[in-house]
Amino acid sequence: MRVYGELIRLLDRDAIVIGDGGDFVSYAGRVIDSYEPGCWLDPGPLGCLGCGPGYALAAKLACPDRQVVLVLGDGAFGFSGMELDTLARHGVAVLAVVGNNGIWALEKHPMEALYGYSVAAELRPGTRYDQIAEALGCHGELVQTPSDLRPALDRALASGRPALVNVLTDPSVAYPRRSNLA
Repeated sequence: MRVYGELIRLLDRDAIVIGDGGDFVSYAGRVIDSYEPGCWLDPGPLGCLGCGPGYALAAKLACPDRQVVLVLGDGAFGFSGMELDTLARHGVAVLAVVGNNGIWALEKHPMEALYGYSVAAELRPGTRYDQIAEALGCHGELVQTPSDLRPALDRALASGRPALVNVLTDPSVAYPRRSNLA
């Protein structure tokens, strides 16, 4: 929630925000307001991870004067992170913010709650997605502490080019779920 609390202070009212991920994007859906049609894009509850960079590219090409921000989990980044290369080659200034908790949280936390263990839900902790972005020609930022967040977002937005802010988050934080299982 802290990530989005900082991010929403920087968003224009007509910013286009794309969500691509599980738990990290679920939090975004709670706190990022959409004031106009088309300002929030995601693949829906049964959508495909990895669609975010393509959505962001299309949104920025369709609306070049508007902010376009892609919020994605580290699992989603694994599906299409190389599309940062496309953004860089074509000079499409999109801001990507990765919630990097090193797990498939949407799977891990429910499995552990239901079964007491999880299977195949671990990712490599602390992966440097910011360095991948830089290697592909984008601006990259690593955020390890809350005090690093706002300056990193400011620098990324001011870079004038595709940018990725890699925010290390706590893997123990689980999105609050409720269900009515009869």
